[in-house]
Amino acid sequence: MQTEIQPYSSRCPNCKRYVEVMAGVCPECGFPFYGDIEIQKETVISQSANFISRILVVTGLIATLIYFTNYTYTSTEGFTKEVISKLNADELIIPPMKVEGPAGFRYRVQLALTLLAQRAPEFYERISENITSINYVPEERINIEGRRIYLTGVSAYIDPASGATRVRASGAFFSGLNELYDRDIFYLAGVLVHEMRHRELYKSGLNVGGLAEEFEAESTAYDALVRLGAPRSLTYSLWQFLVNPNQPRYKSWERYYRQYERTSAKSHFRLKQAGQGQALYEVLCAKL
Repeated sequence: MQTEIQPYSSRCPNCKRYVEVMAGVCPECGFPFYGDIEIQKETVISQSANFISRILVVTGLIATLIYFTNYTYTSTEGFTKEVISKLNADELIIPPMKVEGPAGFRYRVQLALTLLAQRAPEFYERISENITSINYVPEERINIEGRRIYLTGVSAYIDPASGATRVRASGAFFSGLNELYDRDIFYLAGVLVHEMRHRELYKSGLNVGGLAEEFEAESTAYDALVRLGAPRSLTYSLWQFLVNPNQPRYKSWERYYRQYERTSAKSHFRLKQAGQGQALYEVLCAKL
């Protein structure tokens, strides 16, 4: 559609003269001062296409955001299987100690020990020297001198005199009996390091028992998990305990140790009142 243009004065870019432009052309040389411009209206189909394109772009952005949010959560929490795949690609080590329990439990112990041997060999060596057996125990309580000791809040326990270690379902199957993720292997590795530290303290005469000894064992497990490159959720959980072990959420350990205090047995859980045991107790309590 051609638009009618009123006469006006202008300098012609072609003949360089100032002229009275009539009908949109230079009267001297005929240079056109305008071209036909047709304004096209957007069709309904074009409008719909643009709208759909915008929806697809927004949907793609939302999907990308959800994907990376889920990936970050999965990675941070350890709900992955990359580490397990890499360990299986290598040859799993043969445990240096006796391991008893269902096949799934023995497999997890193998994975945990292989992980320690590859990423934190010094902790693996310490476990080999102190833990003499690893057994799976599903029971909720044990009997000591005729008294029931409930294991609520306890993932594993060790006989410090012999090094025999018993792991409960909460320690071996962290994510559930039918689930196996990287986090389960890291957690079990931390549990074994924790129990190993109890035996080291016993052999050194420094097993003070109670929350102070748990603090020392958890501190060692924390160091091992950091060295292993464990999921952040596991190391952060231990860090919270080390920062404030007196939180109510950790009272289960206190209740667990009180059960031993009511027995007449001279177990390693009792506080040693003399020598290095008492000295370590005072040092550890100063940290709490």
